[in-house]
Amino acid sequence: MAGALAGAVRAPVRQIAVRRFPLPPDGPLVAAIAASQHGFWRDVIAVWRDIFRADDHDRLAAACVAEAALHLGHRGLADHMLAQLDPVPDFLVSLAQENSRSAATGSLDNYDGDMARDVAAFRSDHPMGDLVPEGLRIEAEQPAGRSSPFSRLFASSAKKTQAAVETFRDRKDIAGLRDYTSELVDREASPAHLHWAIVGMHKLGVGTGDPLFDSAMHLFAAQHLPQHDRAIADARLARALGYPGFARLIFRQALTQTRHAKARGAIRRRLASLAAERGRWLDDSNILSTADFTIPVPGRATLLDYARNRSEVMPALAEPAELAFDWLFESGLDDVQHYATDNRLLMVGNTLACGGMERMMARAYRHFSDSDDFDHVDLALLNYADGASSAFYAEEAGVSAGDIVLLGPDGGADLPCALLPPSWDVRAQKLYAYIRDSRPRVIHAWNDLTGLLAAYAGLAAGTPKIFVHFHHMPAVPCSGRAEPIASYPRVYRRLLERPEINILFCANAAATAYAQWWQVKADQRFRTLYNGFEWPGATKDKAAARTAAGINPEASIIGTVMRFSPVKQPLLWAEAAIALAAKAPQTQFLMVGDGPLRADVARHFANAGLERRLHMPGQVDNVADYLAAMDVFWLTSESEGLPNVLIEAQMMKVPVVTFDVGGAGETIQPDISGLLVAPDDCREIAQVSRELLADTDRLARMAEAAAKHAKTKFSAERFFRELAEDYTR
Repeated sequence: MAGALAGAVRAPVRQIAVRRFPLPPDGPLVAAIAASQHGFWRDVIAVWRDIFRADDHDRLAAACVAEAALHLGHRGLADHMLAQLDPVPDFLVSLAQENSRSAATGSLDNYDGDMARDVAAFRSDHPMGDLVPEGLRIEAEQPAGRSSPFSRLFASSAKKTQAAVETFRDRKDIAGLRDYTSELVDREASPAHLHWAIVGMHKLGVGTGDPLFDSAMHLFAAQHLPQHDRAIADARLARALGYPGFARLIFRQALTQTRHAKARGAIRRRLASLAAERGRWLDDSNILSTADFTIPVPGRATLLDYARNRSEVMPALAEPAELAFDWLFESGLDDVQHYATDNRLLMVGNTLACGGMERMMARAYRHFSDSDDFDHVDLALLNYADGASSAFYAEEAGVSAGDIVLLGPDGGADLPCALLPPSWDVRAQKLYAYIRDSRPRVIHAWNDLTGLLAAYAGLAAGTPKIFVHFHHMPAVPCSGRAEPIASYPRVYRRLLERPEINILFCANAAATAYAQWWQVKADQRFRTLYNGFEWPGATKDKAAARTAAGINPEASIIGTVMRFSPVKQPLLWAEAAIALAAKAPQTQFLMVGDGPLRADVARHFANAGLERRLHMPGQVDNVADYLAAMDVFWLTSESEGLPNVLIEAQMMKVPVVTFDVGGAGETIQPDISGLLVAPDDCREIAQVSRELLADTDRLARMAEAAAKHAKTKFSAERFFRELAEDYTR
């Protein structure tokens, strides 16, 4: 949709002719480009974040958010966006190195520029301008001229349209909804009706570029409404289509242009509702008052008053998680008393799904449940269901649903947990209540998000010792799309000030990388605790294991065990295998595991004519038997904390060849139990493996050294002894 002059026909009394921003799908992009072109950095962040969240124009959106964040000194947000860019554009590298701030030069609230000119200038002048799609709709045609007040959205006829659309959605009947929407467009239905049809199509995966969707959007934007009704209609649709920052911009712009008291009140209430929905209480704290929030939220007034008294907080950069922790540290802990502890351990994690960290948590829970270190051990998880993928390690942990404290997103939250971002607040409230009731001596949280929830709830409840245990590199959380990730560095810097907080890392490389991300010095607070294993061994010898896997016992076997996901780079693994296969015709390839890229890997081998040399048994229980079948183990990950699978392979007398990423090098004795290769160098991993397979004496020596090294450095006895000492230190 394109921008239009809303007053092109005779305007109602007290209404003025104003330029408004175009509606989605092109609206947010045009507004974001205008903000970037004029250096309105706070609006750049708000609107480009919408586009990034919608998984649209990802590289362009991430680069523009990073640019604005660097100009405003918001390093946490900048790092989050820079992590999405591979490679990072040169202009952002230079801007990050300059480490200088540029004050915001204005706002889109009163924008009255030439949008077509701004888009053209951005496309030609900005370093990322070539990523702007051609054919952006900048101006809308004016309607023939009828007016349909948006209040009709709630009329019975519009409600019937809503009900009809929801029926199509419930049935996933895209064809039926298309026919229904086509009828609405043909008879030029009012925006009240078109709203529901557009949202329904969007929910069923129909969007921009589809002729019917675009026609409905054009008709919606082109019809005349009174000014404040037009703003509410546009913002409501933008919000429903996943652009809350753009909706906020529309409301703010309307507020500057509307003088009618009743209309201004309606817009303020809509702004307040949007702030409550997003947990971004300070974005419009200079406009809104507590009275504008019609839905009571515990602690909102407390946070608003607190933030307004802090002149150094810039509203547009006030991330909800940062503000919540600031209030907790500076006001919320004043009256907190450490409770009289029971000898209990509370572990807090995300899930028991398949993963190295989840497996270590499951083993730790089982160990301390069976030991005498604690009278009782509890396990709280964000997601869990018996028989689901979230319960993959349930048997290893010895738990079922009845043993889990489930921290689901349903329910309400009170102060102080109500101050946290949406979805965090309720989970933290449940955790806080359980801590107050069970009074654990130690809380042990596993990884970034659960660490923040456990730290917040534990500190508020008065827990004396809280561990946060990291099992990956910062690239893993930074690769996520959730907005609160931008808050992690600053919040963890503040947590390091608290004596109750203890930090553990699975590898020295992880500790160093997190210190860099958080912008702190890695000192005695950063303790490395290597994982430990009780490895039962295989039930079959090498020949029997190969026969069971359907592989010729005489073949040479390169293998892996992985989750077929982008961070593990299974397609690079396949490229290396194809390179090796050309020079080692007797080599077979065994890839154990499952995931979204598994079929792509199989096609890669098939296209190379190697499908008969590839064996993919899927996700298996007896991993040791498949490791026993291998001669050499490959790991081609983009990022790793401490890859457990390299340790397990060595325990099975399988030398490893791995990209030198994260803590991978800390799992081996280089050139003795395994070999390190530069990241992403497929030809090198194929070459050194071919040489190793050809030197049977060296291969045998490395196999023996691998088992000895892994069982000495990564024993379960050592891991649990050191962890128990940490708990009591």
